[in-house]
Order: sequence, then C-alpha cells, then structure tokens
Amino acid sequence: MNQSRLRGSQRVPAAVVDRTLRACTKALRVSKPATVSIAFVSPAEMKKLNKAWRGKDGITDVLSFGDIKKGDDGEILISYEQAARQAKQLGHSTRDEIMFLLVHGVLHLYGYDHMKPADAKKMFPLQTRILTSLGIDPRI
Repeated sequence: MNQSRLRGSQRVPAAVVDRTLRACTKALRVSKPATVSIAFVSPAEMKKLNKAWRGKDGITDVLSFGDIKKGDDGEILISYEQAARQAKQLGHSTRDEIMFLLVHGVLHLYGYDHMKPADAKKMFPLQTRILTSLGIDPRI
C-alpha cells in the first residue's frame, strides 16, 4: 500500500486495511491468495486516469484495475481528497469513506459491477454486508 502522498492522521493503519481486505475475502469466499496493490493518487492523476480508462472527464474517488477471478493482480487507486470531500458531505469520517472505497474497489476486482440495475442488485447487498461486518454504516 502506497500512502506516500498522505501525512500524519491521513494515513490509514495497515491493520485497518488488513481487516477490511479480510472481510472482503471472507464475504467473497476467496480461497486462493491474490495480490492487490493500493495507492493514493493526486486529484489531477485520478482525473487523468478516469478520462483515459473510463472516458469521463472529471475526478473520481476510486478506480480498480485487474480481474482477480481471471488470475490478474489487482490495483486500487483512491483519491484521498475526493474521499475527504465526500465524507464531509455525507457526515461521516474520511477513514470510513476510504474503507467504503476499498471494499467497493475490491468488489470490482472480483468482477462485480453496478452500471446495470441487475448487476447493482448483486454488488450492493454484498457491499452492504461487508461494510456492516466492519461496523461501517453501509448507507455511506
């Protein structure tokens, strides 16, 4: 996990990330180890990547790359600044928002999506279950 952009209290303890990833693997019933890198990127970099990979000209909070079910390594990129803005707007902690984004990103790595209503009906209940198991309000 690369947190070099973050300072002091912005950094997420490795134990919190580990607990979140373990909750994901338990809910997904993952039996085989996978490699997932996590990095915090600048708003400018996130906007650039969002345009390049999704064709959307604006900042996003999280991007996931790879398909672990197909044997790829996974990569999750998070914009701390966007997460902090969203947390403030929604009235919860930035750390909870980051854990939400981490869970969301992991589900994408395992093939879950939410662009179509039928896919969202599969992804969001699982996301809710994982967040609830972590003590995070799933209505984030």
